[in-house]
Amino acid sequence: MVFAREKMTIEDICFYSEPGTVELRYVGPNPVALYAKCTELLKSVWNVPASQIQEIKSSWGKSAESEKVECTWWVFKDMDIFSYLMIRINFKAEGNKDNGKASLNIKGYMRTEYPQDTIWQRSILYEIVRTFWHRAFYRRKREEYAEECRHTIIYFEQLVKEYFDKLKKGEE
Repeated sequence: MVFAREKMTIEDICFYSEPGTVELRYVGPNPVALYAKCTELLKSVWNVPASQIQEIKSSWGKSAESEKVECTWWVFKDMDIFSYLMIRINFKAEGNKDNGKASLNIKGYMRTEYPQDTIWQRSILYEIVRTFWHRAFYRRKREEYAEECRHTIIYFEQLVKEYFDKLKKGEE
């Protein structure tokens, strides 16, 4: 991420289809176990340290019959000095060891930020050079980053589905 007082931001959704969200649903035994597995997968799939994963809107509840978990994670992955990926995962699970349900909604964003702090960065000449550089060279790089964003989300989805199968078979 670019640390600047003022910056120009370009944001794209990683998946072009509307609304660009991957949705996973699970019905079966021990759905709350998905929470621990997802936190493990977030680090390994996006290859980021724990400091680049932010858990917000977390809520836990437990009754005599079931347990309920709801949270939202943001994963931030720096791609280069100007661009980074932001992945939002909404997770909900409710149930017990025998039966329950869970859902995951995954949405990926790619952001590019150009600082505009100095007089030079605000000048028309700088903007002409930056625009030329962006269109001639950096656009292809951003396409590669968007492709990586899609691939990592699909890979995360596949690993979660494999874990769904393990839970249904009672292996976890």
